[in-house]
Amino acid sequence: MIKNARELLYFYKGTFQNDLMRFWNKAFDEKYGGFFTCFSNDGKTMVSTDKYIWSQGRMLWIDSHYVDMIRKGILEGDVDQLLRRAEKTYKFIHNDAILPEGYGVCAYLCERNGNKKESIPGKGFYTSFYVDCFVIMGFAEYSRVCGRRDILDEALKLYARTRAYLSRGEIVSEPYPMPFGYRSHSVPMIMTNVTYVLYDALEAFSDPRESEIKEQAIEYVNQILNVHFDEERRLIIEMVPDSNTDKDTLLARHVNAGHAIESMWFCAKVLKDTGWSETAAKKIYDVVKNSLAVGWDDEMGGLYRITGHNGGCPEGRMLNVPYDTLLKETWDSKLWWPHSEALYVTLLCNKLSGDEKFRALYDKVSEYVFRVFPNPDKEVGEWIQILGRENKPLDKVVALPVKDPYHIMRNFMLIIELLWDDIQENDATALG
Repeated sequence: MIKNARELLYFYKGTFQNDLMRFWNKAFDEKYGGFFTCFSNDGKTMVSTDKYIWSQGRMLWIDSHYVDMIRKGILEGDVDQLLRRAEKTYKFIHNDAILPEGYGVCAYLCERNGNKKESIPGKGFYTSFYVDCFVIMGFAEYSRVCGRRDILDEALKLYARTRAYLSRGEIVSEPYPMPFGYRSHSVPMIMTNVTYVLYDALEAFSDPRESEIKEQAIEYVNQILNVHFDEERRLIIEMVPDSNTDKDTLLARHVNAGHAIESMWFCAKVLKDTGWSETAAKKIYDVVKNSLAVGWDDEMGGLYRITGHNGGCPEGRMLNVPYDTLLKETWDSKLWWPHSEALYVTLLCNKLSGDEKFRALYDKVSEYVFRVFPNPDKEVGEWIQILGRENKPLDKVVALPVKDPYHIMRNFMLIIELLWDDIQENDATALG
């Protein structure tokens, strides 16, 4: 187990640049822009050239943030190549995926050449507000890095359109529509992330709109840490029913440990910028610890995709909605993204709190992650992203039918920044 911060930094930098980015460099579409993401779980076979805009926005953020880290001397890479690639990805989304007013915000799916395509026949092009969120974040980060205020203005217009749909209750989230009568943690969660990226970009331009977006970020954090916080269990409740009579349902009684863990670093980032309190900090730290405890498979290792409030198979009254089926059929999967989130969050909480229990949790997660997820075929690289309970690869779809580039690379970049800052601080202290 690597304990030294410099060795850990070396490990994450090498894996990011020589494994993860090496895989995704080959997935860039030089002709039309954007990235191919429809690969088999083992990464060996491209099963479609369709482009899910969700992933295009995410990859735009990755390339843009990578440029920023190279400029700061944290990572190595070709800035000109990355900016050229980011511009082509931006133009693909801008030209082909943004819908006219009144028809939604962003299309869910496009063909390789940009022609819009219905992901679910008969549902139209606008089927998920999450797509809007990832496009907004991709545009905002690209605008910050390349100094394009016009792209930031475009991101803010998309943000306003998305907020308008949410305020009217017109929340689209196919292929698993949010059930009526429930408040989903995923809404304030993703909007906390969106507002954080937006106000970071606004700050770079000294734009006065930053203060308004920060206020909205705080509102979303408060929803998470109050409406969705279970005071008794010190956990995040994924689906809060509007009626007390629905508290016995499967929807109300399940825990998504990965979502909760990821959400906590969004909250921490906003609160560190706007007003960190001991009460909020304790909630964040407790949620991370308790989510890892409830969600962990003590026999096989790893985080279950979904559990009940006390761990194990989620139970409750079924409503016969698509979410019920999703929870029951996939609860014991081991997915790549919660584990990459757990790597970062445990290190972040260790730094913020000074509590060595978080470092022990990082070591526990790390031992599991790097034993089961990295692709054994080093020529292909990246991770096997979907595993069954016994940690064997599954050739099945969870949410989007893609091999997604986002969580692993984003969390590796965040870990690298965290370790880099620690080493710089320690070096400065040693020099007096």
